[in-house]
Amino acid sequence: MNTSLHTTSQVLARHDNLFAQQHLVVAGQLADNYPLSLLEQVESLQLCCTHYGHYRYYQANQHRRLTSQFSATPVINPDSNALLLFMPKAKQEAAYLFAQLLPQLQIGASIFVVGENRGGVKSCEKLLAEFGVKMNKIDSARRCGLYHGELTQAAPPFVAEQWQSEFTIPADDKSLSVKSMPGVFNHGKLDYGSQLLLEQLPPMRGSVLDFGCGAGVIGASLALRYEIDITLLDVSAFAVASSRATLAANSLDGTVLASDGLSEVGQRFDFIVTNPPFHAGIDTQYETTETFLIQAKQHLNANGELWLVANSFLQYEAIIKQHFSRCESKLDNKKFKILRCCI
Repeated sequence: MNTSLHTTSQVLARHDNLFAQQHLVVAGQLADNYPLSLLEQVESLQLCCTHYGHYRYYQANQHRRLTSQFSATPVINPDSNALLLFMPKAKQEAAYLFAQLLPQLQIGASIFVVGENRGGVKSCEKLLAEFGVKMNKIDSARRCGLYHGELTQAAPPFVAEQWQSEFTIPADDKSLSVKSMPGVFNHGKLDYGSQLLLEQLPPMRGSVLDFGCGAGVIGASLALRYEIDITLLDVSAFAVASSRATLAANSLDGTVLASDGLSEVGQRFDFIVTNPPFHAGIDTQYETTETFLIQAKQHLNANGELWLVANSFLQYEAIIKQHFSRCESKLDNKKFKILRCCI
């Protein structure tokens, strides 16, 4: 968790008094530890984390006024009377969070939304108008906007199934039903990179880790084709929930693990397969994948293999060659490349 304040938090820091004596719920695209600065003035602070690393950070900073959850469907206290949402990159994710959280707030609750202009924070006006909430911009600085409104009527009950998308992809002579939620990479469809990786992967046996599993497309496809021990891992609560739903929809057994990188992985695998992330919100971020590439060998059995797909402009081979004895390109179509890495 970043301890230097993001621009959105710098804007909020000018208005700390807005949250005094509130039972405050914080959700959305958290970028730093700003919420901890509010602990001395709020009545209570509930953090709804969808990033596992953020959840672990706040769990390690316990306070009598602080509670935190890692969940795609958090349950908040019935006395909650204020919501602060850090605007996510995906508008569908923001719409989901409003639909899930607003029914749990008290009538008359204050709603605050902060975000970068380039991230579409202004769209909160339209999203919340559907709940009868009129949002007003109360500050604009550092290319960010801070909005405020009030919940004047009860929000409709949240129906999780209405937010779950389903699509089907072929898996040899079978078909895989994929369930995905807003906030998952390429929500509602098979992305081109994962499709290419699936086409290049060899038959598999033993234990397999799908790192950065998203909706479970790669791992579940392999489990449908082969008799393997599959583990699906992601940092996102939306991805964890989606992967579990995908496995259940196809009557597949597997382990779904929430982890920030490989921090929660205690075993070794015969194969690791991945379409690794390189975005955090609206920013490009390489650190997670670069750390994963450095650590992956420690989680492979003897003769184990790492297979990954990456955009062609991402230069991962230099890191891989420092830690693997062999790295070969199985495909390079100038847009994506498939790499096979051997111990």
